[in-house]
Order: sequence, then C-alpha cells, then structure tokens
Amino acid sequence: MHDSTQHVHFAVRIHQRGYHFDSLRAVWVEADRLGYHSATLIDLLDVPLLECWTTLSTLAPLTQRIRLTPLVLAAPYRPPALLAKMAATLDAISGGRLELGIGSGGSEPDHHAAGFSFLPPAAQVARLEETLQTVLAWWQRTPELVQKPHPPLLIGGHGERYLMRAVARYADIANIGFEMTLAEYAHKRAVLTAHCHEVGRDPDAITLSHNTRVVIAPTRDALEERLWTEAARFNQPVEVYRASLARAVVGTPEECVAKLTPYVESGIRYFFLLFPHPIQLDDLRLFAERVMARF
Repeated sequence: MHDSTQHVHFAVRIHQRGYHFDSLRAVWVEADRLGYHSATLIDLLDVPLLECWTTLSTLAPLTQRIRLTPLVLAAPYRPPALLAKMAATLDAISGGRLELGIGSGGSEPDHHAAGFSFLPPAAQVARLEETLQTVLAWWQRTPELVQKPHPPLLIGGHGERYLMRAVARYADIANIGFEMTLAEYAHKRAVLTAHCHEVGRDPDAITLSHNTRVVIAPTRDALEERLWTEAARFNQPVEVYRASLARAVVGTPEECVAKLTPYVESGIRYFFLLFPHPIQLDDLRLFAERVMARF
C-alpha cells in the first residue's frame, strides 16, 4: 500500500501496572518476534508497578531487534549525569536499541510522594532542558554509546509555549498528543514549526508520533463480542464504551488500515499503540500480520 521508504513505525505502548515480569516479558518477546519497531514502559514511582529503567535493562538481552523506549522518563527523578551514563550503558547492552524518551515530569501527587518538587510549567520545562543539556554534554565524551551521535531523543508532553520549544531544540521524536485529529495535528505542527524557525532547526528533522488505543478483531462479529467483553470489564454499557473509542483505531484489520492511512498520508510516521490491558498476544499477532504489514 505504501512505499517502504516511508519507514512507518509501530510501537507497543505498555502501561506495566498489573503485570508480573513473566507476563510482561511474554509481550516484549512476542512484539520483538513480530517486528514491532519498539515497545514502551511508563515511569511512575508512587504506583505499584515494575520500575521503568530496571525493567528495560532486564528486557534488553531477552530481545533482539525491538527498540527500548521509556514513554517517558520524568526528568527530575534521576540526576542528569547518572541518566546519561545509564542511557549509554543501556545503549551498549542492547546493541544500539535505546530511544531515550523523557518529559518534564508526571503527576503532582507522584512528584510529592517521591519527595520531588512540582514546579509551574515554565520551570518544569526549564529543568527538563537543563537535564537534556547535561545528558548531551556527557554523551559527547561517553565511549559506551553504540548509536552515533547519540540515541534518538523523544520528548513527550503537551504544552505549546514551553514544552514544544524544548522539542524544537532537542527532540528527534515528538510525542505530543493522544488520539488527536488531523486538524489538531496540523495546529501542533504549525506551532512546532514556528518554534523550530525561532531556534534555527529544520522541523522535518523531528518525527511526529500518534498515540492511539487499538481494539482489533478478525471479523465484525468477533469485534462486537470483544467490545461487549471490554465494556463489561469497565462496568460500562457497550454503547458508552464504543463512544469512548470514537478517536481510537477500532475494527477489523481492513478497517484499522483505513483508519491509519490518513495519518500516514499526512506525514505521521510513528504510531504508539495501546492495546486493551492486559495485552493479548493474539492482538499483537493480528495487527502485525494484517495491518502493520500493509504499511
């Protein structure tokens, strides 16, 4: 359907709360086998889940190709010089598969519970930029790095005034929204382009990503059954649950391809896919074999 030179990438977005390591490993290993570009973990401290960086480091030698992407690290949680060394080490251990996803920080309660100050947006982003400056400086003299000049920097967040200015300055990948419409992307792209021009950066050097939930089934009947099952899990009427998925990628493989195609044609090249939790390996296989393969 699409020229292979477009390099459309698909990631399995994982919120690891509720996963034991064995079940999480099964998802990563299968995603790796199926050819997904990357998989992600979240970075929260005051939540009962496996810690992001330790888990990524453990998963690295258990996989072969899939890229390791924290989505995203909270900048205040690790000293910048230590983070630079940790990232260089993980890049070496994984054979150059790290994508360093980072943001200004998570929720205010998570900050406070972990003993970190929660700053106003401008100060939060300033702290993020200071972290990135230190990381990049350390990377210039760090021999462990496999990827040159350094692993891709993914910056996640939503703020147009401060955060997207940091994206323009530092990011290789921009993760700036969830289930946005094409019109919303056009607006964000215009804002980012303006920031890029201010700092002398080519906006085309930054990959835009799209985050979306995915509910997929091989047939319409199977899809209806899946929607009923998921709605019951959330204690919702099925029509309420269906309505909540209005912007998501929902349908048979052919319908999922049709939903994603306009985003690809608009220039989106990286898709972070949030499958129903806990992720079913059959969902990963169906999407990889009948949707991902079309791009």
